[in-house]
Amino acid sequence: MLSGSHPADRMEILLVDGMSDDGTRDIVRTYEQRHPRLRMLDNPGRSKPAALNLGIRAARGDIVLRLDVHAVYEPDYIEKCVRGLLDHPDADNVGGVRRSAPRTGSLLGRAIALSTTDAFGAGNSKYRVGASGPQWVDTVFGGCWRREVFDRIGLFDEQLTRAQDREFNNRLRQAGGRILLLPDITCTYYARSDFGEFCSWMFEAGYWPFKASRSVGRWIGSWRNVVPLGFVAATAAGLALSPFSLPARRLTVGMMSTYGAAALFFSGRVARREKDARLLLGLPVVFATTHVVYGAGSVWGILDPGKT
Repeated sequence: MLSGSHPADRMEILLVDGMSDDGTRDIVRTYEQRHPRLRMLDNPGRSKPAALNLGIRAARGDIVLRLDVHAVYEPDYIEKCVRGLLDHPDADNVGGVRRSAPRTGSLLGRAIALSTTDAFGAGNSKYRVGASGPQWVDTVFGGCWRREVFDRIGLFDEQLTRAQDREFNNRLRQAGGRILLLPDITCTYYARSDFGEFCSWMFEAGYWPFKASRSVGRWIGSWRNVVPLGFVAATAAGLALSPFSLPARRLTVGMMSTYGAAALFFSGRVARREKDARLLLGLPVVFATTHVVYGAGSVWGILDPGKT
């Protein structure tokens, strides 16, 4: 950010810290002394939506841009986001494409990272799979807004520990706002490479669109969030009925065979593009895990009686 292409004298940097104890705060204080435009804000509750709202309230500029951790941003990222917002007065939120890289160089880590940017694993999420040109979308990674957007529709919902960005963008669109994806704006996200962490991540990803929708009283997701749920529900019903029904057994076998063929096809396409035949071993497992665990999370998001 400090060495990026956007003029340093035309921005302030607010780092909202959840009272970390890993040495981050000492490092930030050192930077604060050298760069007066950098300020650290305390987030004692360690809540992501609370952190976002703290930053928005403290920001003094007319444009607010969000940068998350676990990602590396191109030197021109801020400049392109701001320019994109200024060049498109009909856009209320501007973002770009989030590339995915593995945290480790293992086959599983590479397969997980690649699955998150393939349409078979990510659906029609344009900020994941990319786009050939500017597109109006339902959400983007991070975001760049005019400050008046928050005055108009409010801040992030602090009762949602996850999916607060999805809810905010849904609320923005319901209020007549528009979200623009510009594919020349890019950053790199480091996906989880540990299988256990990946499963937990997928379960949470499937859980929150449904749990958050119940919490706010309206559907905030997309059709891509429903597909894994339908797959898991249909497979579970088919397996339960198969011992008692020949048609159910045939339909279940046909459905699972079709899914397996599709997983192999998309895995082969990625392996050919990446010139790595080993991905044919890892990607089908990752795709299947993505859909089954995501769908299971969706089921629990519908049934979970607890509060957010």
